[in-house]
Amino acid sequence: MNANRTRYHVGMNEIGFDPVYRVECLGDLDAARVWLTADIDNTSKKAAERAEFDTYLGKLARTPDAAIVGEHTIYAYTFWVRVLVDCGCPCKCAATGKECNGEHNREAADEPKLAEPDEQGRSAFEFDGTNYSVYNTAAKPADGYWAVERVITDASSLSRREDILIGQKTRDSAFALAVDKLRPTRLITFLPRIHNSITDDEESREANAHPTTDREGWTCAWSSEGYAVVFENGVERGIAWPGRPIEASVNGADGRPHDLDGEWTCHEQAVAAVRAHVLDSPA
Repeated sequence: MNANRTRYHVGMNEIGFDPVYRVECLGDLDAARVWLTADIDNTSKKAAERAEFDTYLGKLARTPDAAIVGEHTIYAYTFWVRVLVDCGCPCKCAATGKECNGEHNREAADEPKLAEPDEQGRSAFEFDGTNYSVYNTAAKPADGYWAVERVITDASSLSRREDILIGQKTRDSAFALAVDKLRPTRLITFLPRIHNSITDDEESREANAHPTTDREGWTCAWSSEGYAVVFENGVERGIAWPGRPIEASVNGADGRPHDLDGEWTCHEQAVAAVRAHVLDSPA
């Protein structure tokens, strides 16, 4: 596993409750240990009894780095270190004008949570600041299917909606698939899908059939024929192919495509698998 893809989320919560304080996304176990120790120490200062906290801090100081991963329960509190791969938690470097080295600390992104249905049967959730809604296409759920739409509000506060997936059998499966589709967008720029028009000339149709890009970073460009081309800094790295099952291939050093083993719930996950394979392969 490429170390640059691995992050550690460190946080704490009172048992039975969601975290109240910031959950930190860190790049290595040394930093995770420092944050975990600080969480335990700061909580102990507010506790009526400190003895068990002090005992645990002493034990933690003697614990090897790899063994701090997991949950640590002290009185009514759970402190934890979780390993995540390609979490994609956003940093604020772009907003502050700083150069991002991809390794610094950042606040962990919130896990999306599906709200209870409203009076129309729609269940809302938020992903990285954008609102989404899970809904059924029929008045009676048994008569329709479940879909997920992106809710976009413009400057006039008027909302428009666009479906990101349809055809799911349950509300929960629609929500889970939507999250699967959205997670890779934290790591890869997905360009809009391309559809040929009857007014397109032959040159445009050929360009749309197998797209290229000069964008920096990881990018996915869609072919007008339905497959997704994956680029790293403008260099084609692989393709995610439509179908059931979805398939993916990477461009080998020999110049030929090589199929990846795996099962993916959506094209976005297959695109992410191409990226992961390239990053994990020896240079």
